[in-house]
Amino acid sequence: MSEAPATCRRAIIVASGQSARYFIPPEDSTIIAVNGVIDWIARADYFFTLDLSVANFTRLHRRRDGVSYHIAGLPHLIPGVTSYRKVANRGKEPRPKGTPEWWLWRWSAVCGLSENKADIHTGNSAWGALGLARHLGFTDVALVGVDATSEPRIEGGRPNNLSHLPLLFASTLKQINVVSCGKLMGIPKMPFAEWYHKR
Repeated sequence: MSEAPATCRRAIIVASGQSARYFIPPEDSTIIAVNGVIDWIARADYFFTLDLSVANFTRLHRRRDGVSYHIAGLPHLIPGVTSYRKVANRGKEPRPKGTPEWWLWRWSAVCGLSENKADIHTGNSAWGALGLARHLGFTDVALVGVDATSEPRIEGGRPNNLSHLPLLFASTLKQINVVSCGKLMGIPKMPFAEWYHKR
């Protein structure tokens, strides 16, 4: 696993929320594509998933040239794909049911980013991608298409309940500089152009 050069500690995580629909990845920026984003984004440097779906297995076996593939929670190794242990935790069930805290529990999500470079905390694939970014040495990350809404994904289908994502991303603000350039609440928000030009 190669780390980000000392002069380039910024990365962009792109997920499938509607706010990424017209996103054009800058040529001079590191792009981490989450799940189905790799199917439609013009270019990417990394692919990451925590989702062991048939679609993602297909993506892992039909890889795009020039993209480094990463996954957490895979029970076996795939040549050419970097694997991490998926760290999950579920304590006492919170009440009432259906709150963001309950969904955090339901998905066995783990707040904060792992300091162990062999591990990725679970919660959702965009959250795992932030863990990957930290492992790779990035310190300043923009989120595009990480919306935490029930709107359809750009590539089709609808996400599961994502109301826990603001809690997850807010839990890491002392570990990494992360901003939302989409609809995610709970962390600093910034138009992408402003983040991009703020160097």
